Amino acid sequence: MASVEFGNDGVAAGVYYSEQYGAVWIIALHGEFDLDSLRVVQEVTARVLATFDGPLVFDLAMVSFCDSALLNHLVRTAAGRRTALAHPSAAVRRLLRITGAEAVFSPYEDLVNPTADPDQ
Repeated sequence: MASVEFGNDGVAAGVYYSEQYGAVWIIALHGEFDLDSLRVVQEVTARVLATFDGPLVFDLAMVSFCDSALLNHLVRTAAGRRTALAHPSAAVRRLLRITGAEAVFSPYEDLVNPTADPDQ
């Protein structure tokens, strides 16, 4: 399932895939995100929230840029559902750190491997 939206600058951004993986639902994003390219992520997230009760993981490995629009969407999602971010780039990690938003999200490893021994 690949859904793509183009921002005003013509750069593609979207959802690379959205699927259940064990007890979590993974939404993998790609591209550069701003307010103009966020719609497809909002739509996919809404569908998942309506049909799946478990935690969500947003895979950000292929996100090359995001501004406060995507960050706000992720934070709002985490306010209502346990949410983790997987593989954020250095730029996205920096945005999370300087805004204090990193504390909002569950550790990715805890969601995809909830029975792991925390002492290992």
